[in-house]
Amino acid sequence: MTDAPFVLERGGVSEPQYAQVPEATRSPADQSQLRSVDPGISVLQWRPDLGERGGPGTTPPIWGDVPPRNLNFTGREDLLAALDAKLRAGGPAVVVPQALYGMGGIGKTQTAIEYVYRHLDDYDVVWWIDAAQATQIRSSLTELAGRLGLPGGTEANTAVPAVREALRLGKPYTRWLLVFDAAESVDAIKEFFPTVSANGSGDILITSRNPDWQSLASPLEVSTFDRSESIELLRRRGPDIEEEDADRLADTLGDLPLAIEQAATWRAETGMPVDEYLRLFDEKMAEILGTMAPANYELPVAAAWNVAFDALRTRNPAAHQMLQICGFFSSEPISRQIFSGVRDAIAPEIDRALRDPIELSRAIRDIRRYGLAKIDHRTKTIQLHRLVQMVLRNRMSPEQQGETLHAAHRLLASYDPRDPNSSRNWERYRDLLPHVYAANLIECPDQWARELVVNLMRYLYRWGDHDEAINLAERTLARWRKSPGEEDAQTLKVASELGSYYWYTGNFEKSAALNLRTLDIRRSVDGENSEETFKARIWVAADLKAKGDFGAAMAMTADVYNKARALFTEDDPATLQFARQHAVNLRLVGEYQQAAKLDTDTYSRLIEILGSEHTETLSALSGLVIDRREAGEYLWARAEHEKLAEEAQRIHGADSADALRRLAYLAVARRKAGDHEGALELSTEVLNRFQIRYGPGNFNALACALGKSIDLRHAGDLRGAKELGEDAMMRYRTTMGDDHPYTKCAEVDLAVTLRLLGDPTAARAINERAADALRHSLGADHPYTVLCTINLASDISAVGETDAAIVLTTDALERSERVLGPDHPTTLAASLNLVIDLRTAGRGQEAEKRYADVLTRYRQVLGPEHRATVNAGRGVRADCDIDPLPM
Repeated sequence: MTDAPFVLERGGVSEPQYAQVPEATRSPADQSQLRSVDPGISVLQWRPDLGERGGPGTTPPIWGDVPPRNLNFTGREDLLAALDAKLRAGGPAVVVPQALYGMGGIGKTQTAIEYVYRHLDDYDVVWWIDAAQATQIRSSLTELAGRLGLPGGTEANTAVPAVREALRLGKPYTRWLLVFDAAESVDAIKEFFPTVSANGSGDILITSRNPDWQSLASPLEVSTFDRSESIELLRRRGPDIEEEDADRLADTLGDLPLAIEQAATWRAETGMPVDEYLRLFDEKMAEILGTMAPANYELPVAAAWNVAFDALRTRNPAAHQMLQICGFFSSEPISRQIFSGVRDAIAPEIDRALRDPIELSRAIRDIRRYGLAKIDHRTKTIQLHRLVQMVLRNRMSPEQQGETLHAAHRLLASYDPRDPNSSRNWERYRDLLPHVYAANLIECPDQWARELVVNLMRYLYRWGDHDEAINLAERTLARWRKSPGEEDAQTLKVASELGSYYWYTGNFEKSAALNLRTLDIRRSVDGENSEETFKARIWVAADLKAKGDFGAAMAMTADVYNKARALFTEDDPATLQFARQHAVNLRLVGEYQQAAKLDTDTYSRLIEILGSEHTETLSALSGLVIDRREAGEYLWARAEHEKLAEEAQRIHGADSADALRRLAYLAVARRKAGDHEGALELSTEVLNRFQIRYGPGNFNALACALGKSIDLRHAGDLRGAKELGEDAMMRYRTTMGDDHPYTKCAEVDLAVTLRLLGDPTAARAINERAADALRHSLGADHPYTVLCTINLASDISAVGETDAAIVLTTDALERSERVLGPDHPTTLAASLNLVIDLRTAGRGQEAEKRYADVLTRYRQVLGPEHRATVNAGRGVRADCDIDPLPM
């Protein structure tokens, strides 16, 4: 064959497109796009926009990760026709996934690739997904969400459902094809399949070694080549071979496509006679049978590759050792950058190549020359078939395997960007993840290797793959507790990470148990007054909040904060972190003014130390605005929440978790400031996005659901408010328990809706239980208890027990004036309701004297146009809402 390098030019731009393409197979159109380049450049793969077999199409508008077309693809015409017929049989509004299954090396992936290139004109979206692991599928679909321009397309937990919904609806594209390559588990991938509505038409294609797809897909077996196909491929790559020799060679190789391809490549490169090749093949077969017992179909692959491996070891030891290391990585593409710029010694033969780009390029060229790996210069990756990896590993002694595996570990660790919180590094962590799993990096004792494992957990969680972050952290913690042990610094780091993941995903029971254990070890290892011990105590305080013990949580964070001030100074970043946490707990126990004072001080210090746009600084400011909102400054807080929401979207992105939380706070602030229409619009949007991101049971989603139910009630949709309010209440009970204060808040809000629907008796029963529980858990003076008491009085008044209502309202009014102040909207609500009950009781003179003062205060505090002020002027009873505060 002619191995003249070339590049493909499009629109005057020279774009390398690499392939080992026999001159005889190039079409006239291909030839017209080729020009010679420096003969020293090795060109390895080439993918044209179209193949001559595929007709006049070009790549679809959305095209992702599809491997280059194999221009030596041979045969499979009946198989491709059957696949096309099956995919066409589904029709619109129906997705029947098709599964190409068969043993390793049989050509499943190559068949799928060829199908894609022959049907470019049939699709607007073609997306290739490495489906060996769920996290790789999420990664690929997240990239697709970005290409489709979908909201929430940067993080896995929002991007994946957004993609499924967009494909289901056929928006923005109706014709799509998803290829799930190398999928082994039915259960692992079915959750990622979109279904199609009448507006869309899509196809799903699976390749797998697993034959058991009947429950999910229509399976189609891929078998060995027909003899004629084997001979065709051998002669395509080496036209000089006689048909009789090709027949003998194909028979020896068992017509296994992977082995046929390797033998054809070897002969094309070396020109070795068939007899000589068969002699070497027989020698390698005998060696293999003397050292291992592979499956029958694996023998030809192992023998064929061993012929080439031996030659490569002689020609280029560095290339051979590079392949050996790749044998312990995943069969997914391996970034060439993993091998670039490594300074430390890794392994004897490869060290020079790792430091010298020219030597590295030479090693890669020789790997390509013998057809031992797929080299993709577009993506700068190397990829080995899993059977090839097996052969490489089996050629090594146990001692060599251990040394080579450790070299793989060290290469992976050296590629760690060491900042998983930055989205700029997420693509690199995504590339690393499958190889970290394949190389079983959690077993490596090297400190930097273990740091990569921790960083991958952090990346997974920040990127949005919460389940996989927890899975990796659990496996790592179990392994590292055995060695190097529970008291090791990195083991403790994993324990802390996992405890936080449990907490944020609502698994509070597991979080509490793990965080208590971590605190005990921290005290033993680091002492009572270390920063790490303080952080462990903060997490235990968070678990106390999740249990509903706000007082104990506040006492713990107060102790941590005061000790940190004494030990680290007030301006230390750790002290300021603890100050923020303590302010949260002050707010939870109803000490809004104290929380505002602390948040004001913390915010001013953080501006000086970290700057006004730092995440910690903005979090302190957000806390301060919530403090003052709860203290009654509704109009000011609404304006500040608007600014914070805009700032969070500008700095972190519109789809970020930080921006979403700020929007949720803004929705509450709009309602309290009297913008009920704006509140409902925003709470609807935010609830949907929270549920997509975290699921309906997440505590952020629950708070937003409860807020929307209140907004629906204010909009007059009492039935909708009741339905959503009941759902939120039940989810609070499931997630946080019957007695948690937030469960009681949900009950109180639901009771208001029931009374307005005409069932004050049911509302009263709910509020009586809630009031008793809140008095017990939070105290009679807590604002939540006061709010519940005001509503309970309204229930009692509605059933005609006016005198009892006056007693309750008077008590709530006195407590509200003392705790919140005379001008707080809660105090005004109690005072207005007391006026209404005094009138009913015939105490008109007393009522009117109080009413004039209440009306004046409403106008001063909320403004004359606020709905609460207007209702007060009309003599309409005030209902009190409770929005659970951020924990």
